[in-house]
Amino acid sequence: MAGIAHVGLGLAAKRMAPEVPVGVLVLATEANDILRGVFSLAGIETMQSSPWSHGLFMSVVWSGAAGLLAGRLYRSSRAGAVVGLAVFSHWVLDLVIHPMFGGPPDLSLLFQGSPQVGFGLYSRIGLALAAPIELGLIALGYVIYRGARKRTAARAQ
Repeated sequence: MAGIAHVGLGLAAKRMAPEVPVGVLVLATEANDILRGVFSLAGIETMQSSPWSHGLFMSVVWSGAAGLLAGRLYRSSRAGAVVGLAVFSHWVLDLVIHPMFGGPPDLSLLFQGSPQVGFGLYSRIGLALAAPIELGLIALGYVIYRGARKRTAARAQ
């Protein structure tokens, strides 16, 4: 169940950047997890230690890179800013929920061996309460997304 709240933020971001396809916005919110998979396959990271994909410093780097790329692709600084913020939103949500199943904080501030943070919301409230929060966030994102689509359709007429 963990992680679908990121998708909700990607859907909601469509309102702020109507020129960016919603799929790009959703992928942006999942970029850290995609990078983790790539880095894990390459032997750079493990599921227990992921400073290159989920560390604060590198999340800022990935956000900036994604924002610059999107700004150029869509010829819009606003689109670039929204995509960059969508990428960074992953770290912010993870800060609130990690570590997911107890244990010490697991989000590095810099690289391997640097201080690690995480508020551990899911460990505190349990998955029975976490699931409705995740579903609520994706539902809210969808409602915002639908509202943005209706506004765009109304303007086109």
